[in-house]
Amino acid sequence: MKKLVLLLILVGNVAFAQKLTKEQLIDKMSDVGCECATKQQVTKENLEITLGLCILEALNKYEKDVERHYGKNVITNDKKMEELGYDIGLKMGAKCPSVFMNMVDEESDTNGEEVVEEIPDAVLTGKISEIKSEQFLTFVVKEDSGKNNQFILLSSFDNAFLLTDKVLKVSDAVDVTYYEMDLFDAKLGKFVSFKIVTDIVKK
Repeated sequence: MKKLVLLLILVGNVAFAQKLTKEQLIDKMSDVGCECATKQQVTKENLEITLGLCILEALNKYEKDVERHYGKNVITNDKKMEELGYDIGLKMGAKCPSVFMNMVDEESDTNGEEVVEEIPDAVLTGKISEIKSEQFLTFVVKEDSGKNNQFILLSSFDNAFLLTDKVLKVSDAVDVTYYEMDLFDAKLGKFVSFKIVTDIVKK
């Protein structure tokens, strides 16, 4: 009897330990999505179908955790499915950007070989007007002209600690080095250009 009780306790603890937080769930589902998508030949024409199937694969694998954070019957709930697709798509854009880069238009040289034009990172000067720490860290830099530019921190670099350790504050003048990447916005159902920071210097 004691062994049975102990076994039930152990099973209960394992079941409890397997419950994922929302952030852990999205992280694991994006891993499944990336693994699935990298096995496919993703093009502009089949992007929506391919990503949809990969997200469904991840959803089936973590069905119980999805129900806990997004509710039951997510597939038939357009609003919840858009929210889930957006969360996973954004995470996939950070984890496996090559999947999305496959769709960038390529130019051909005279020998018929495909050539991808490399665009150097741009630099923008202004003052920080807003910093947000949510699933991803984003911040807004206002130029002298009054134009606001939103940036997203996706990867590590030498000066990233200025953002992650909250060294930079609102109104600080900065030089931001960045590049632009088109990431799929599931809520809008299209690709949206994001400014990805690669370096930041406090002036």
